[in-house]
Amino acid sequence: MNTTMVSSKNNRGTKKVIPFLLSLLLTSLLFVGCKNDDNEILIQEILDGEELAQSIKDQREQAKQTTILNADTGGEVYGAEGTILYFGPNSFLDQNGDPVTGSVSIELIEIYDKAKMLLTKMPTNGKRPNGDVETLVSGGEFYVNATQDGSPLELANGFQLLAPTDQVDNEMVLFSAQDNDCDDTDLDCDVVWEEDDQGDLEIVQREGPNGMGVTFYLGIADHFGWTNIDRWFSDPRPKTVLSVDPPEGYDNTNSNVYISYDGEPGTLALLDIYDPDTGLFSEHYGLIPIGLEIHIIFVSVQDGQYVYAIQSATVEEDHVEVIGTTSTATEAELVAIINALP
Repeated sequence: MNTTMVSSKNNRGTKKVIPFLLSLLLTSLLFVGCKNDDNEILIQEILDGEELAQSIKDQREQAKQTTILNADTGGEVYGAEGTILYFGPNSFLDQNGDPVTGSVSIELIEIYDKAKMLLTKMPTNGKRPNGDVETLVSGGEFYVNATQDGSPLELANGFQLLAPTDQVDNEMVLFSAQDNDCDDTDLDCDVVWEEDDQGDLEIVQREGPNGMGVTFYLGIADHFGWTNIDRWFSDPRPKTVLSVDPPEGYDNTNSNVYISYDGEPGTLALLDIYDPDTGLFSEHYGLIPIGLEIHIIFVSVQDGQYVYAIQSATVEEDHVEVIGTTSTATEAELVAIINALP
């Protein structure tokens, strides 16, 4: 009887304990579920792409130089990196097509190195007439605009664009971004360069702003907005597709991936194709030369710092590059690192 009584008592305790344990387990699962949800939200916030997008806009605005010019007489505008613009007399029209007199503000952005291309997201991607996107070698990228009292102006005639060069390349011609779903003077658009029909350049030597003799590319620009001095990158070797696997949590909404061609200081190609199914960045048409020596640059902006990785590679057939460890850097540090690449 004692055994039976004890057994009956234990059964009643078991009935009480089991619901308690199930309740405790359910509460724990709910707590973990909430914790996971919080983590997912936190990760999404950390890897947000707004900082990167805003950084690119800020870099373009900060690169803008403004010079006051007399519209009646015209004159020259000098950029900090040696660019010269020349506007003839009466070169400006208002939005009604009437000649402008008095002072006008000339805005200039000049980009000559890879670091500035990356910070402003102005890569050397060019579009062929058939739509193929290929890599360019740049002798300088430029944004030019004119306003009067804050109102945009138009050109009555073309202006001279002179870009200094230490090494003349006779294959260079003018490219522009005006036909790429981008308003002529829109600073926020993603640029793909198209060759101008009448974009021939001259090689001239003249005195620069500092009084020293300088060799320039000279072209005639017939529009405001973005203009580029380029040639098509050429390599006879067989071509392949190059893909890059970014770090976990990154995609085309919060990061960019570039290819720096070794030995080509004016070349920085953007991998502008992203496949959400594979999670890979790539280029359009499999036009990367096999055997080409490159540096792959991954970049984002998180918590006010640049998050980046730079990996050297020799392109192989169907090349897939996996980005490993990332580092953080200030703007000045990243500029120095990129401009030190071969």
